[in-house]
Amino acid sequence: MKTREQLMLDVIARKNTSYLPSQIEFSNLDKKMEAAHYLGMTTEAEIDEYLGNHVKWVATLDDVPNKELHHPDKMAEAAEYGRTRIDRARGRVTDPWGMEFELDATGFNNLAHPLAGLEDEPELLDRYAAPDLSGGNMDLIFKSAVADLHRYSGDYLVYLSGYNGIWEKSYNLVGMEDFMCLLLTDPSLACRVMDVITEYKVAVARETGRRGFRIGHYGDDLGTQVSTLVSEEVFLKYFKPRIAKVFAAFRESGIPVQMHSCGAITPFIPHLIDIGLDVLEPVQTCMDIRFLKQEYGNDLTFYGGVDTQELLAFASPQQVREQTLRTIDILGQNGGYICGPSQEIMNNVPVENVIALAGAIREARGETV
Repeated sequence: MKTREQLMLDVIARKNTSYLPSQIEFSNLDKKMEAAHYLGMTTEAEIDEYLGNHVKWVATLDDVPNKELHHPDKMAEAAEYGRTRIDRARGRVTDPWGMEFELDATGFNNLAHPLAGLEDEPELLDRYAAPDLSGGNMDLIFKSAVADLHRYSGDYLVYLSGYNGIWEKSYNLVGMEDFMCLLLTDPSLACRVMDVITEYKVAVARETGRRGFRIGHYGDDLGTQVSTLVSEEVFLKYFKPRIAKVFAAFRESGIPVQMHSCGAITPFIPHLIDIGLDVLEPVQTCMDIRFLKQEYGNDLTFYGGVDTQELLAFASPQQVREQTLRTIDILGQNGGYICGPSQEIMNNVPVENVIALAGAIREARGETV
């Protein structure tokens, strides 16, 4: 009998067009455990089994603050090895890029921009460097993630988080408005910022395959609810060539590539396919999911699709069930679909709707509900 890991990989590779893998992810561990406690469960493993999850997310020590903020063991390890700085008096943690987060945050919200004022003081970049990966540092930042890979492989397809990519990291370092202005007023300086990040991302992506991960992950939110954040021209000139380098580093190891991008990014999808994208995460209802399946269903596996903003947050459990089954009918036709919410389950989603979502997925898989 095939493992959930292999079933996921078979669906992505189109070796299996009948199986429906799924993943219900939460914005924070507290919300996930709220669902567990509602069902009389006490461990994360129990709720993952109930939800039918197929994925386990892990992170390098450098990414612990933005992916595993609420895992005290991971945070302590990252701090012990100097990859984060925790200031409990201020309730803040600083990652190795100089970005800063609240320790009790329930989502991603960077509070510090180490390259703020770069347009007026370009020498800031001369003094700035990406987290050091030389010497034994690559072994160090991967140690915990590889241990988790060995622990969970088979039961789950283990993803090494690639969130906060080249675009997002750039505007988090500089400040969003300032970085967007910099692209117009001093594109060469903006490119220098992006190149520092790209070099780091490529090195980690190359190492991802070398260390045995079976899928590569990259994340950059490139859209709003109504459009892309930048023009297609800007994407092609500045972002596509750099993202392509990260994808190529994954493909050197022969592993498929999944990219996270929130928003209405339909104009960018052909370009992402062109540079080697295999899985689009997440599919959101601000895009036409019928069009996506019809136009790109032969090229991509779609991940997500069940609306989080309105449906899961405000509809009834019966409405959640019905819409989930409709979404599966559209995106799951002829395979190539990993079912789940269109974004992580947020704090305003009732537990009853999480249960309805999980039940509908099991129903579609032909499992006992």
